Amino acid sequence: MKSGKNKLLLICSIVIVSVAIAEGALRLVEEYAYTSSYHPSGDVVDLRSLNYNDSSVPKAKPKDELRILSFGDSFCHATVNESASYNGVIQKRLQAAGRTVRVVNFGEPISSVPQYLAAMKNWLPQVEHDAVMVNIFAANDLGEILREEVRDDDRLNNTMGGHFLDSHTGRKRMWHPPHLFPLRLLDFAHAAYFYYSQGPSIASCVPQPYTLALGPMDPETFARVSERNLEICRGAARESLRPALERVAELARYLSGLQAGGTRVLIVLSPAEVQINPRLFADTAKRLHADPALFDLDMPNRLVAQTIRTVDPSLEIVDLTPPIQAAMTGGRNPYYPLDAHWDAEGNRIVGEFLSSWIAAHW
Repeated sequence: MKSGKNKLLLICSIVIVSVAIAEGALRLVEEYAYTSSYHPSGDVVDLRSLNYNDSSVPKAKPKDELRILSFGDSFCHATVNESASYNGVIQKRLQAAGRTVRVVNFGEPISSVPQYLAAMKNWLPQVEHDAVMVNIFAANDLGEILREEVRDDDRLNNTMGGHFLDSHTGRKRMWHPPHLFPLRLLDFAHAAYFYYSQGPSIASCVPQPYTLALGPMDPETFARVSERNLEICRGAARESLRPALERVAELARYLSGLQAGGTRVLIVLSPAEVQINPRLFADTAKRLHADPALFDLDMPNRLVAQTIRTVDPSLEIVDLTPPIQAAMTGGRNPYYPLDAHWDAEGNRIVGEFLSSWIAAHW
């Protein structure tokens, strides 16, 4: 009897040790695959394989090419395909004007100022370039830092890079199973089961030119997002924004160093819909039981611009509020319904505005 228990105990011990070894090995391989994918060997960076909203780009650029590396959050990544994104519109417009231009989209959804800096430090040494463009979604970025919703130690391209699905095709990315169980072994087994039982892709009902990055919310969730963005516009919040603005200053110091080294730099400021949509502003203030007079809708963008100019007044800043506001005033809301992002028309408006600026200044 005792011998039988000892055998059972031995078998259990072997199983536990084997699972632990396999789990550890899998995690090491997964970490190596992640690290190496963001430091690719060879002459070309395959951005699509990393779930960026772009195709591929040679590390070395042609001599006659103006190459702009574009950074930011989901506004930069865009919920439309690469051609319809504002980065794609900039590239097409400048090419149509006879210039050889490549705009490389390194936008990372659910990221903020610290991640923009980390992304630039990773990609700028690897991909040859002439210029850097950074899109700061002021109210959202300051709020995310203030609420500690983004961490400095987040992985590069944390959201899309690790996503189970290719945002364009819906194809399952088997090296990126979702974290559902305590063991990654179980995550991979679960993903494999659904891969073979339900096929390698999911059917997408997202209309063109949108991608699976499009994420309309239910009305209550969208209202909460608008409330958070509006709270950053509350005049009394100015003092509490100092720590977040110091992160902006850190980014500005890095960009100032790039510019001093010969890289062209453009900083783009994007407004939240609640800052330019009068009806949404009124409804959101009412939900917060707040007097609309308590809010300064330009304050987040203005404070970000002031912070950057204090670091280096020569850094170029373009606030996108005027063209977005003009579209809204003209009766065309450039934001997708119940989604914080610009729709295809909004991306076109922004892309054309920025391409005109680049054509005039670069």
